[in-house]
Amino acid sequence: MQVRWNFKLLPNQTQEATLEDWLVTLRKHRNYALRERTTGFETNNKDSDSSIIYTHGSYCDLESKIEFGSCCPLTCPVLKHGVIPQNFELTTKTSTVKDKETKEILETIVKWDSASGIQMKVTTHLRTSRDNFSRINSAVLQTNIARLDTAFSNFYKRRIGYPNFIRRLDSFEYKPGHLQLRHIRKNYATAYLPGIGDVKFLRSRDLTDIQGDLRTCTVTRKGGNWYISMLVNIADVLPAIKPLEECKSVVGIDVGINKLIALSDGSFQENKRISTNKRTARRMAMRQRAISRKLKGSKNRTKAVKKLAKQQHKLAQRRDGYDWQMAKVVVDTADVVARENLNIPNMVKRAKPKHDGKGGYKRNNAAQKTGLNKVILDASWGDIFDKIAWLALKAGKPVVEVPAKYTSLECPKCGHIDKKNRKGEKFLCVACHHVDHADTKASRLIGKKVGLVFLKNKKTLRADCAKVTPSSYQSIVVETGNHAFGNNRARARNSDSWIFKRYGRTS
Repeated sequence: MQVRWNFKLLPNQTQEATLEDWLVTLRKHRNYALRERTTGFETNNKDSDSSIIYTHGSYCDLESKIEFGSCCPLTCPVLKHGVIPQNFELTTKTSTVKDKETKEILETIVKWDSASGIQMKVTTHLRTSRDNFSRINSAVLQTNIARLDTAFSNFYKRRIGYPNFIRRLDSFEYKPGHLQLRHIRKNYATAYLPGIGDVKFLRSRDLTDIQGDLRTCTVTRKGGNWYISMLVNIADVLPAIKPLEECKSVVGIDVGINKLIALSDGSFQENKRISTNKRTARRMAMRQRAISRKLKGSKNRTKAVKKLAKQQHKLAQRRDGYDWQMAKVVVDTADVVARENLNIPNMVKRAKPKHDGKGGYKRNNAAQKTGLNKVILDASWGDIFDKIAWLALKAGKPVVEVPAKYTSLECPKCGHIDKKNRKGEKFLCVACHHVDHADTKASRLIGKKVGLVFLKNKKTLRADCAKVTPSSYQSIVVETGNHAFGNNRARARNSDSWIFKRYGRTS
């Protein structure tokens, strides 16, 4: 089984300076290759730096979209990528046609190479003429072009937008088999990075389980620290997913803001609001203001940016660790996990403007929607769902996605759906007067749609106590009072004469 392991690198000052220099050169290399391809994409090779080379008999295959040569004869070029180097030999590649039985070469075909293939050849020649390119491993330079080619492929498939020029590059990648592990100790190990040398990293996993050579390895800079991500082969095998017919219990989960996760057994997982709590939000705003006050390009601005990046990285690590804990609690609860199929990108869109018909706009509560979007993104529901899916896959437990429509408004007893049923965390059906905690009710309804029973906690649950009963319903069946007056209900109803105490453990 292939898994990706992350470790923290511990480079010395010389190695860290080399890594920083590599990232600067790779960023310039990527932007230069992007500019070269953008010129051909926008102008179809008109007014480009290098002259267009015309070749007789060149054409483009309409079915396979393969371009043979650099242009159509007697017409304009048909290059979509626009990569035309000065050396014409770098623009073509040869392929052979062999006989299936005798393996003899029947024909040699000269084709126009792809954009990434041409730029990789040009990069190889740059390593012989420029010192900053010669210091970088050739596989890293080729992978840098391959990443750009992947971005263009996704753009042509309409998955993402057109690739952008970047101001900062924080990662590079080695090809499979280039990185080697050396000197494995109890608390740390050493990895040989071609072009950099032996670099120590913290050993947080058992490296003896790795089988064969390492696959792709990515070196990343985050928050002033360096990390390495290895794709390795281990002996573990994922178990088969247990069919629903053989499962005995299900746990439904409902994600929210006040309660991060509400489980169908009545328990809750707290939303710590890692980056949107009052203290952290104020501190992050101060970091942002400190950057905006600094002069662009100055050393003080660079220091302020690093300070902000370090703080953001700490918050991201804290959120990631907490999400793993919550995912493990959910997966260990029952045999099946049922969750809502939420469209989170649509939920965090900005408020649409409302025209008043007179050339102006009506109030659309954009500020409130922006604050809600920040809290939703801070809760990281999608990340929790991904972690639950991975832990359930390792445990052989199925994860069922349930449509999220009306799960918070539908009554579990009579099935009545109405917006008036819910008021915050309180649920009171206007048809049958069923009272419940809104989040717990929704999680139980989600688990019920799978067709299995959910686990029920035997203890007294906060979800089933009177504290979740709406005040409008309390006035009918519950007579409120103050504990300080005992049975004196008349005096207790007068709020001006209430006595407030701080009760201890024995109260």
